[in-house]
Amino acid sequence: MSTTSGARPLSQAPSSVRLWRAGLLAAAAATLVNVLAWVVVQQLGDAGLLVPKQPGGTELMSLPLGLVVGTTLGAALVGAVALWLLGRRGPGGVRAWTALAVAFGLLSAGAAFGIEVSVARQLGLVLFHVLATATVVGVARQQLARG
Repeated sequence: MSTTSGARPLSQAPSSVRLWRAGLLAAAAATLVNVLAWVVVQQLGDAGLLVPKQPGGTELMSLPLGLVVGTTLGAALVGAVALWLLGRRGPGGVRAWTALAVAFGLLSAGAAFGIEVSVARQLGLVLFHVLATATVVGVARQQLARG
């Protein structure tokens, strides 16, 4: 006797449409989360987060919203492409993408410790990386888990 639940078999790779939808929704969600975090931390909390004016430079400027949006969205869209490429291989590919996304998020957060500011301000910058990584991975995996 066999019953059909309508869910796809665990060994079957998600469709390209599902992978793109999950990746793009995750990118949008991570960008929104980081925008909200910027408003709370930088505007309401007046944290005074600083970043280099130019990559590798020593002159600092206040963390602009445009940089948060552009960096989060850009990295998350690269993640969406990687999800599409790896996810077509099935559950093992999605697991590999998850590991890569977490590793990328942690490594990118490390850049904050190279900025000559207080540890509290460095940790404030790390917050954006952690939030984006958790949101991208969480939303993408939740979307792919849906039947």
